[in-house]
Amino acid sequence: MQQERTASPGNSFSPSPTHSAPDPTGIHEKIDAYLAYLKNVRNLSPNTMTSYRHDLEHFDEFLKRAGISGLSAVDHKTLRSFLANQRTRGYSRATVARRCACLRSFFHFLVESGVLTRDPASVLAFSVKGVNPPRFLTEAEAETLAEGSGKDTDISLRDRAIIEVLYATGVRVSELCSLRLGDVDLAAGVMRVLGKGRRERVVLAGKYATDSVRRYIEETRPSLVEAGTYNGDIVFLGRRGSPLDPRQARRIVDREFKATLGGEGLSPHALRHTFATHLLSRGADLRSVQELLGHKNVATTQVYTHLTRGEIKKAYDKSHPRA
Repeated sequence: MQQERTASPGNSFSPSPTHSAPDPTGIHEKIDAYLAYLKNVRNLSPNTMTSYRHDLEHFDEFLKRAGISGLSAVDHKTLRSFLANQRTRGYSRATVARRCACLRSFFHFLVESGVLTRDPASVLAFSVKGVNPPRFLTEAEAETLAEGSGKDTDISLRDRAIIEVLYATGVRVSELCSLRLGDVDLAAGVMRVLGKGRRERVVLAGKYATDSVRRYIEETRPSLVEAGTYNGDIVFLGRRGSPLDPRQARRIVDREFKATLGGEGLSPHALRHTFATHLLSRGADLRSVQELLGHKNVATTQVYTHLTRGEIKKAYDKSHPRA
């Protein structure tokens, strides 16, 4: 078992406990320090940090139930038992895989910070095989959704522009909501977004999306500005003139999907999946799609190659004379 030691003033570990509850495992202050590291050094998004905090809180609860008194008593077997426990409790493979990645990162941080002398998670792994594939629309469904209801009210013009941008660029909903007027070059058909880890990238937007955004900016946005007190340069605004937040954007996409296609609704992230799937199914290069999506690792993008195999098989069966 590895030994736990007090971090010296010269290393990067600087605990700042924010919990008032008892901390028998000594993990709370280390979680705080780890999240501070993710924010200040790795520049991870607030959503990612929230997920990692929840993952580590689940791990803390497991240690308490198992009667493990501190992180120095954690070994590889403990970590494997935790992952198995999470599956037994009904969490999806994707969630457990993320918790595995979180533990690897957390214990690596503790070793680098001088808190532990050995890393019990260095060879920890959990396969995500069997996870449900991402949901995406067919090309016909995407076109129907983008065309909308055909109404030309101020709000419908905004909503149509939002959906066109999500489908045309593959941006995350948080990236859409943080778009500024200066980030959008409608003449060139490009937009600059700030993604995960505060990594900046340029995405492409076709004619339908740029035309829709131009009309929204010229015809709708001024009236939304007049409705409130906001005078900043965020592109997409709510009914009261304040910047649109991701939750509002999700409601818009869900509402428009139900109005045009019915069914159970749709998330903005499904449009991101749709963007990637349609590009690859029409022959786009995997590396190009990776860059447009802002994926750090091409392995993250490869999931979409599996989604297109059915369409490729249909095209082969239909087109090849000896199929």
